[in-house]
Amino acid sequence: MTNIAIILLNEKGLETAKKIQQLYPAATIWGLAGRATGADKSFSETGAHLRQLYQESTTIIGLCAPGILIRALSPALNSKHNEPPVLAVADDGALVVPLLGGLTGANEMALELARALHAIPAITASGARHYAIQLEAPPKSYALANPADAKRITSDILGGATVTLDGECSWLQDSKLPFTGNGDITIRISAFNEDLPEYGLLYHPRSLLVEIEHQDTTLQDVVAAFADTGFAPAATAAVIVSEDGPVGKAKEIAAALTVPLRLLENYTSINIARRMTIAGKLALIELKSPPDIAFLGRSVGRVSVVGLGPGKQSWRTPEVKAALEAADCLVGYQTYIDMVPKRFMQRRLPSDNRVEMDRAMEALDIAARGNHVAIVSSGDPGIFAMASAVMEALDKNPDKWAHIDLEVLPGLSAMQGAAALAGAPLGHDFSVISLSDIRKPFEIIEQRLIAAANSDMVIAIYNPASKSRRQQVERMKEILCEIKATDTPVLLARDIGRDAEERHITTLGALDTDRIDMRTMLIIGSSKTRVIKGPDGQPLIYTPRSYQ
Repeated sequence: MTNIAIILLNEKGLETAKKIQQLYPAATIWGLAGRATGADKSFSETGAHLRQLYQESTTIIGLCAPGILIRALSPALNSKHNEPPVLAVADDGALVVPLLGGLTGANEMALELARALHAIPAITASGARHYAIQLEAPPKSYALANPADAKRITSDILGGATVTLDGECSWLQDSKLPFTGNGDITIRISAFNEDLPEYGLLYHPRSLLVEIEHQDTTLQDVVAAFADTGFAPAATAAVIVSEDGPVGKAKEIAAALTVPLRLLENYTSINIARRMTIAGKLALIELKSPPDIAFLGRSVGRVSVVGLGPGKQSWRTPEVKAALEAADCLVGYQTYIDMVPKRFMQRRLPSDNRVEMDRAMEALDIAARGNHVAIVSSGDPGIFAMASAVMEALDKNPDKWAHIDLEVLPGLSAMQGAAALAGAPLGHDFSVISLSDIRKPFEIIEQRLIAAANSDMVIAIYNPASKSRRQQVERMKEILCEIKATDTPVLLARDIGRDAEERHITTLGALDTDRIDMRTMLIIGSSKTRVIKGPDGQPLIYTPRSYQ
């Protein structure tokens, strides 16, 4: 379970929340703004916040009445097989109620919490309550071959049927199921692809490793190996590969089998029953028991290049928020890292704004050691930001970081935030130009300004001016005034999405460049852009979608 949110609606539950956080150190305590101080983070609207967490598959532990969670989450409920655990805990820690996610670990969490808090676990699932087990929700180290039969089997056991265990499984053996040598129901434990018991359940222990040895190995080769050896694909615990092995191919096969990929240098940490080499391309390694994946070699590192948007946390996408929560390490410009709430056990490596390539290579190197690194940009990471630097680093060293995962997660760009703030100035074709000449000659910038002005497109201007760099924005105005009408509407948007946010609509001729700095976004209209009076009497700027 990666993300856990402890929800605090008032001060009374803070002590209990901190005890729960001791049990789950990576959990975040969320406090209702103005009502619950001392939390790690705050939220303002309870229902919307809970639904967002649920939709992001975050485990929710609410220190509140169950009804609050039920009413808030009811519009967002989905399949019971996919939903995250949701639990209500009394603010004094005396009672734990699993509400949702019985098949994804809620009952087990309720028992853990009850032990830690010396509370009463109010578990109502019949199997879990009577037999300390839920047959349709096995541990991750086992796969149930016929889940559709589990509910009926549980009902029959509750009705008095006895059980025979065919095979070894501590999860079942430690339960209170009515085992006997010749039971009515057979529960079979087997790593092989065999027929289901005539009346019972079949569990596959995930005790098989698929080792990819050759770049030419395909998923069809793996499927054929399962068929030849009789192993069930569901018995696969992980795909493994050495660091100098065909990592890219192993990633593809692990994704197809929906199992983790682990980098393994030796076999000293695993208890092998037998190893079968298949056609010199791969090996199937049967273990004596399901392994603990966390201690099986190491994970493939991941780099998430994320965009925070211009300012507001509410403008960040759910996948960006999830990546920031999951990352072991944040890398980025100090100002942008400061915009991310601190998280327990997460390293933060800030750097200067002008060392983008060094920052990208540092993040890739950290990820290569098996970590999840989030490279933080403001706005969208692919627009004048860190995604390009990462691609450039990969371009220069195509083989150095071949065994990491990479994702670029889009964010809300400053020009989008600015446009929405004042209407719809980007309603038709537009160009985007940065006035910063740190990475390109200003002669190129001048050429692009002239071309954009002559095309009669709206122009969005990034990085217009700094304290020491004023001549570029002044020259921009000169160029545009030579080509475009001086009454062309212009939008200045500053501190977009932040507390000091402001907008100013003027014309190209009246543009006061002294008002412009690096926190200002400029949008310069086309010949069709118009300024109108909005419903509240304030001016709005828009560009029609039609040139008629």
